[in-house]
Amino acid sequence: MRVLKWLLLLGLVLALILLWPQKDIPGSFYEPHPVLAVPPERHGDLLPVDDFIGRTTRPVDPYSYPIPLGEVGPSIPIFSGPQQYPFYCAFHQMGIEPPLIDNDDGYGIAVLNEAGELQGYSKDCLHPSRLLWFTLNTAGEVASYQGGDLAAGEWLLRAELGTIQRHFYLLVMPVQPDEFPQRTGKTLWNNKLIYQFHGGVGIGFRQGELRIERLLRNRAAQLRQGYAVVSSSANRTSHTYHFLRAEEVARQLKQHFISLYGEPEMTIGIGGSGGGIAQYLLAQNAPDVLDAAIAQYSYPDMLSQVQYALDCDLLHNYYYFTADEKAFWQSWQHRQWVEGLSTVPDQQVRFGREISAIQLLSGKKPTPMEGATQCINAWFGLSSMVHNPYQGRLRPFVSEAVLQSTHWSYWEDLVDLYGRDEHGFAHSLWDNTGVQYGLLALRDGRLSPEQFIELNARIGSWLPAHQMQPEQARFLPVWHTPIWLSAFGRQNMAAPERTDSGLEVAPRYRANREAMERAYRYGQLFVGKLSIPVLDLRHYLDPVLDMHHLQPSFMARERLAMQGNDHWQRIWVSHPDHTPEQQAFDAVVAWVRAGQAPDSASDRCFDASGQVIAQGDTVWQDDGVCRQIYPVLSNSREQAGAPGHGLHMQCALQPIERALAAGEYADVDMTSWLSKLKQIFPDGVCDYQQPDEAYPLGWTYPLD
Repeated sequence: MRVLKWLLLLGLVLALILLWPQKDIPGSFYEPHPVLAVPPERHGDLLPVDDFIGRTTRPVDPYSYPIPLGEVGPSIPIFSGPQQYPFYCAFHQMGIEPPLIDNDDGYGIAVLNEAGELQGYSKDCLHPSRLLWFTLNTAGEVASYQGGDLAAGEWLLRAELGTIQRHFYLLVMPVQPDEFPQRTGKTLWNNKLIYQFHGGVGIGFRQGELRIERLLRNRAAQLRQGYAVVSSSANRTSHTYHFLRAEEVARQLKQHFISLYGEPEMTIGIGGSGGGIAQYLLAQNAPDVLDAAIAQYSYPDMLSQVQYALDCDLLHNYYYFTADEKAFWQSWQHRQWVEGLSTVPDQQVRFGREISAIQLLSGKKPTPMEGATQCINAWFGLSSMVHNPYQGRLRPFVSEAVLQSTHWSYWEDLVDLYGRDEHGFAHSLWDNTGVQYGLLALRDGRLSPEQFIELNARIGSWLPAHQMQPEQARFLPVWHTPIWLSAFGRQNMAAPERTDSGLEVAPRYRANREAMERAYRYGQLFVGKLSIPVLDLRHYLDPVLDMHHLQPSFMARERLAMQGNDHWQRIWVSHPDHTPEQQAFDAVVAWVRAGQAPDSASDRCFDASGQVIAQGDTVWQDDGVCRQIYPVLSNSREQAGAPGHGLHMQCALQPIERALAAGEYADVDMTSWLSKLKQIFPDGVCDYQQPDEAYPLGWTYPLD
């Protein structure tokens, strides 16, 4: 009965997909106040970096701080590259009035008055600075304040909102009631500053919003202790991963704060996911901005995460569509051998029914998966958003003309750093030439040579950007719900081609080396250069298939160790029911003051009640207590033989014969498979004993 019901539901979905003709994006899917047109000129300069950005002097900021109330902050970049367009204003998300009119030529968004009459256009989304006032009670509740007495236990918070480099900034200070409505009162300030970073996945072209009341609630404990807090929508990776742009805003926001209140004793960063990445890279690239960092749920950078994250959909396409033994690959355990990420037997695959429907539409028998993996439950569809220049976000925020003329990808957001190819597309830095997927499983006998050969022959790669297509979808009537027809972005994958010997081989992708080198030089990769305390704090989320898995903490540690800097990082891992955030603040404050890590900042792990399970220098070693309780897994590149530090953006290649002679396949005799290996890897396979081929010329390894 259960199978019959499932088949009936699947049949209904198929009928809706096939019968409903709507392909175009419905008008209801467009964001309000769209960008109508793009100006022809972009202002701003890009810092020339011939060596490494951490050793490159930034130009002097000519702006005279503080930003006057009622005026806008600096808006033309000094060193982070020309202004990006289109640029989508977020005033409606902030619940404030429209931005200032800056042109009458139709560039940007239309600015209307309350009667809906056109007043002009705003291409840069600028807002004058203003003061906002809030109360914070003992329950952590936030309310607007217009003056008058405070209730027992209430705190008064002054918030300043404006724009710097076209992004919103926020500056929050706890104050006494008699300091209302002054701008500069600071009698409750403890002389310490928190810089709040935020995560998410974004591809630029957005001003982004600040969720002010949520930020105040999240930092309530520290505000009551007298900390000041600053943040910017430029430091929110759900809007952009352009960390040079984020650095410039951070510098200017901190300078604005200092001009009002003086130099703080210390500035402590905090933020999760992409907000953790931002702190690792800011600490590396601009060590004078933060004095300490609390990096939550972090990766060392976005680029090395993208390498294995974009493998996931390629693997899914193989499991469901091109593998001969599809049933074998529907086991969660078998997938883990190749993916390395966490897997569980008792969860359902996200979009499982939709995947089965697409298999049917493709003429394939549905093969529902047993269990689930992080690769599919956490990363499914990321390739479409960050990698496909024709897709980006599903909900457009620009006019149809601008939508068609812009390349929507993570790579395009950083095109001023990475450059363009001969077709006008931003260089992609994803690369899988020579990668032998599932190599460790072959070595220990879990995969047969036949399975290893087929996997590597058919997994293929992503097409070059100019050959990609938008995702294929139908929108259901009334609700306008999208139904995807192109599972995993498979229309953008290189298809297998039959060789003269009859082997079907899909080509691999080799990224532009000069673009990768610029990523290193411009600090978009964390190479382990660090001189401030970083407390790497996370919940253990591997068992729930959350993308914020534990291994990246140790990826960062390995890079730090390569530089001799691992004494600057401590790793705290907790059960999801406990968050030792206040302990983390106390630990980094003591660390900054002492100049070295105190016992209170030692490596450690916590249980659900908040008790420290174990702490000290050995708890994260292979046989350490914390590592036994919270196991560290891997990823698809490690399962292919890459080292744990992940700094092999473009591996050095070695001939197959040399790999065989060097014992690359351990006790598995691959001699009889030599011909097929050569067809799959005509340029050779990865030699992970060699440094990254993309490592900048003239740099020592590791960087001195």
